Amino acid sequence: MVAPTGPQNGLAVDGYYFDPVTRCCTYLPDLPNFLVGGILSDTDPAAEAGRATVEQRIAAGIGVSPLGLAPSPVFTLLYRNSEGSFGKSRTLACPHLLKDTGQCGIWRHRNSVCATWFCKHVRGKLGRGFWIDSLHPLLQIVETELSRWCVLEMHLATDALRHLISSETWTTDEPAVTGDSIDGRVNQKHYGEIWGEWRGHEAEFFRRCAGLVQPLSWTDVISICGPQSRALAQLTQQAWRRLVSEDIPPTVETGEIKLVRIRNATARVVTYSGYDPLDVPADLMELLYYFDGRPTEDALTAIAEERGFRIEPDLLRKLFDFGLLVPGQDRRAEPPDSPRGATPSGCSQ
Repeated sequence: MVAPTGPQNGLAVDGYYFDPVTRCCTYLPDLPNFLVGGILSDTDPAAEAGRATVEQRIAAGIGVSPLGLAPSPVFTLLYRNSEGSFGKSRTLACPHLLKDTGQCGIWRHRNSVCATWFCKHVRGKLGRGFWIDSLHPLLQIVETELSRWCVLEMHLATDALRHLISSETWTTDEPAVTGDSIDGRVNQKHYGEIWGEWRGHEAEFFRRCAGLVQPLSWTDVISICGPQSRALAQLTQQAWRRLVSEDIPPTVETGEIKLVRIRNATARVVTYSGYDPLDVPADLMELLYYFDGRPTEDALTAIAEERGFRIEPDLLRKLFDFGLLVPGQDRRAEPPDSPRGATPSGCSQ
């Protein structure tokens, strides 16, 4: 996603590329308590710089609760209301992005968003469907429920637990932007209420949470996290089977395609994501109207007989994977695919 150096190809489009320093790390992930503990417990010298960034966030106290580390209200406000900033704003650079190396300092302990979001997918729309629409919701509910389970297993004081679960979503910090949050100050009263006797010992709390989760098997995790995680696990398995299948639906039709540019007998189009456009030969674009909901084999036969083109299975699968072709009558709109709804841009395939 970083713009290439030297002469640009004829189809380069301004605005597609990420900032070379931040790349996609203009997003601050929620880190559940057991992942925070995993970072703090990682004694590998290579993890030292990343561990220091987490220790700094704990010391600052902003967004720090027994559930883990959350973005500040100010960061959240800027992120959700700054159109076109994702991948471009250095002000929104993740604090765990190491300046010296340009690498993620907590990569081995990253959360579900950072583990499942990609700017491009090997199988296009089909791949995005597995990672974003199936696996991510599963991992997200696991993170949420395991972090709550850890709090209960740690026997947080009654008053602190009462304050922590005072809302349905177990609010971890004041959601509104305040004068204190703008200036980077912690509401000490609120902070003390949710931490209780663990205040001042947050790092040890997180390490113990990591120790609770580390030995769990997947069966244990599903049991702890409840029916919703079981349902999402089943749906993820089904999505995986679709991802590895090479089958094409018996009837297909042309999907929703955004034409970005036509140049040199090539059309640049966007289907499932603005980050992953395709450069399609004009000759191939002219054949798509054959796929009008009739049986797929009939469309292929008509193309061969009337236009003299044979569309090979690999190409047909790619057209389907990337959403140029969709199952008959399937024209549902796709949601934005950047973390937390950041408006996607794109770059060449």
